[in-house]
Amino acid sequence: MTKDSRILLWISMLLILASSAAAKSPDQQSGDTAPGASGWKIRFDESGSIPVIVDEVLYIGSADGAVYALDPNTGRIKWRLQTGESLPAATAGPQVKTVPHGASMADQMSAGLNALEKQREEGTRRVDMTPAVENGIVFVGSGDHSFYGIDAATGKMKWSYVAGSGMTSNDTVPAAIVRNGTVYFATEDGLHALDALTGEKKWLYETLQEVPRQKFMPTKRVPTGPVVTDGAILLTAWPFIQGNTPLKSFVYAVDAESGQARWVTGVDGIHITAPATSKGLVFFAVEEQPTLLARADRVTLYAVSAGDGKVKWKVGAEKEWGTRPLLVAGDTIYFSTEKSLSAVEPETGRRLWKFSANEIATDLRADDQRLYVVTHMGSMTRPKDTLHALALTTGQEKWSRELNARVAMVHEGVIYADGDRVHAIDAATGKELWSFKGAGRESARLVSGGRLFLTSPTVTYAGTTRVDQGYLHAIDAKTGERGSDASR
Repeated sequence: MTKDSRILLWISMLLILASSAAAKSPDQQSGDTAPGASGWKIRFDESGSIPVIVDEVLYIGSADGAVYALDPNTGRIKWRLQTGESLPAATAGPQVKTVPHGASMADQMSAGLNALEKQREEGTRRVDMTPAVENGIVFVGSGDHSFYGIDAATGKMKWSYVAGSGMTSNDTVPAAIVRNGTVYFATEDGLHALDALTGEKKWLYETLQEVPRQKFMPTKRVPTGPVVTDGAILLTAWPFIQGNTPLKSFVYAVDAESGQARWVTGVDGIHITAPATSKGLVFFAVEEQPTLLARADRVTLYAVSAGDGKVKWKVGAEKEWGTRPLLVAGDTIYFSTEKSLSAVEPETGRRLWKFSANEIATDLRADDQRLYVVTHMGSMTRPKDTLHALALTTGQEKWSRELNARVAMVHEGVIYADGDRVHAIDAATGKELWSFKGAGRESARLVSGGRLFLTSPTVTYAGTTRVDQGYLHAIDAKTGERGSDASR
C-alpha cells in the first residue's frame, strides 16, 4: 500500500469516527468575557486560522464557519460573518457513515472515500485561512469554497468569489497576499488573482498542468506558498502518488501582473516544501519517492535561481519520514530531518555546522542570536523532550532544558511553547518565567499589545456526545495571568 493510500485510508477512518462541536450563537460565543481585565476568555471553536490585529481589532476565522472581529482588550465581538450558510451546520456527537451488514473492507473503504469526496465537492463550514487585512477590507477563504472580501469596520460582505476546494486544512492555511490592488491565494486549481476592490478574477494560473489526468484518480494538491519576490509569486506543488509511477515536484514563478509563468522547474521527488527565498535564490526540499518494497530514506535541499529557475546546487540528508519546513534566518538557511539539523550557506550550499539527535521535532524557531529546536525522547505517553538553544552562527549549544512542548514563537526575548501547558521561557538563559494551564491543549497564536492570544480546541469524542468546549484566551504576556473572567 502506498503512502497516499494509507493517508486516504486514515482520512476515511477519521471521517467515519470524527465529529464536530455544535455551532454556537454569537451570544453564546461572547458569554465568557471579562471587560476591562488584563486578560479574557471567550468560547471559540479553534481552526487553523491565526489571529491578526490591525488598527486595534483582532480578526480570526473559526471552525464554526464564521469570521470574527474582536476587541483585543476585552474579547467583545464587534462583528461576526457566517460563511457556508447553505451548508449543514455542525452537530454534536459522532458522524457515522453506515454500510450494509457484512460489507467487505474494500466496500467500507469505498463508502468512506465516497463520503469524503462528496464533502470535498460540497465544502464545509469552517474557516482555516488566516485573514489578510488591507485598505479596510478583510480577505479570507472558507471551506465553503468561496473567498470573501469583508468590510473591516462593519463585517458586511463586500463581495464573494467561488474559488473551489482547498482552503481548509488541519494545519494553518496561510493568509492571502495583497499587493497593488490585487489579492493572491491558492486552491487545488492553482493560484488565483482577484481585484481587491471588486473580487473580479484577473487570472488563474493552473498548477500541475504537467501531470496527466487519470479518470477516477485524484491528481491535484493545493500548492504551498505563495511567496512574493521581485514581481513574481512563488509556489510549489506535487501530485498525488499514482501506483509506482515516478513523480516530480514543481516550483513555479508566476508573473504577478500577467499570471503567466516566468519559469517552472521540476525535480524528482515528493513532499516538496513551501519555497523560501534569500540572496536571489529560491530554496525547497523534496524527498525521494518510496517504492512498493522500500520507503525513501533521503531528502534533498535545492537552491534555484529566482530569475530563471535553474538549479544552482543541491545537498542531501538522511531522514525517516517526510520533509520539514525550511527556515531562513539572517544569512543562513536551516534544513532539518528527524536525524540532523544543518546550517547551510545560501550561495554555495556549503554546510556551516550540523546538529545531530535521535529525533528532532518539526518546528524550528529563531531570533537574531539563537536557533531553538526540540528533540524527542521517551514515548508518546511518557515523553522526555528537551529544548535546545543553539548559536545561529556556530551551532554551539548555549543552554538546554527538559520541556514537553512545541516552540510556537519567539517574541522580544521570550520563547512561548505550548502543549499541555503554555510556557514562557527566557530566550537568553532557558529559565521558565511562567506557565499557564487552561483546558490542557493550548496553542499559542499571537503576541501583541502585551497579551498572548491562545486557543484551546474543541474536541468531540468518537462514539459519544461529549464535547469539550473550546476557548480563545488572552493572557498577560509577561506574567501569564488571565485576570478575572465571567465564566459560567
